[in-house]
This record gives sequence, C-alpha cells and structure tokens, in this order.
Amino acid sequence: MLIGQLSKRTGFSKDTIRYYEKIQLLVLPQRSRSNIRYKDYPDELVHTLLAIRKYKGLGFTLEEIRELLVLQSIRVLDISKLLYIVDLKITGIDAEIDKLHEIKMRLNREHQQLQGKKTGHIIALPEMKMAA
Repeated sequence: MLIGQLSKRTGFSKDTIRYYEKIQLLVLPQRSRSNIRYKDYPDELVHTLLAIRKYKGLGFTLEEIRELLVLQSIRVLDISKLLYIVDLKITGIDAEIDKLHEIKMRLNREHQQLQGKKTGHIIALPEMKMAA
C-alpha cells in the first residue's frame, strides 16, 4: 500500500510515518519500492503503527517502543517479559509522581511565604543575589 493509504488506516501523518522510517522504528523490506518514486508499505506495518500508538499512549518512549518491537521481531517477547517491562514502567512513573509531589509541596511552601509579603514589594531572587 502507498503511504497515503497507510496514513489513513493508522491515523498517523505521512510525515510521522517517514520520521519513524528515518529513525528506523519502522523497517521496510528491500522490495518495498515498486519503482523509483513509490514505496509499497506492507500490511504488517498497520499493526506495528497501531502498537506504537498504543504504547506511546501508555507513556513509553520511542526508544522503549523500539526495544519492544525488536524483542517481538526476534520472538522473545512473551507475556512474562512484557509484564516485567510494564512493571518497570509503572515503577518509573511512581518515582516521577513522588518527585513531582515533592516539587509541588515546595512550591506550595514558597507560595505561602510569598503571600505574607507586601503587595508591590520588589524582591531579589536568591540566584540574582549570588550572581551580583
């Protein structure tokens, strides 16, 4: 199928499909060019692109998705391996949530301190005092 058809079937733009090809997230077989101007995209790429969309939606990076696709292509991606990868992702997200929560608490403390200041009062940021 041509790139326009692949784009319509998957919802990815042509530019995104070309970008995924460029970074070799999508790998086309050598016979994919029917002539000099047009590429013939195999039907299997529909499933690959839909998998990419799913895992991007779950917070996986393109590099993490590449690893999943490689594991699948060499036929070692079973349920237990995928569960392990998903567990690692959840652990990473939990750590990021904790970090963001700490930043939010610090911002709330700063906000409370600033509310006690006189409105219109010009203050110098600590970083500016050190640089001066």
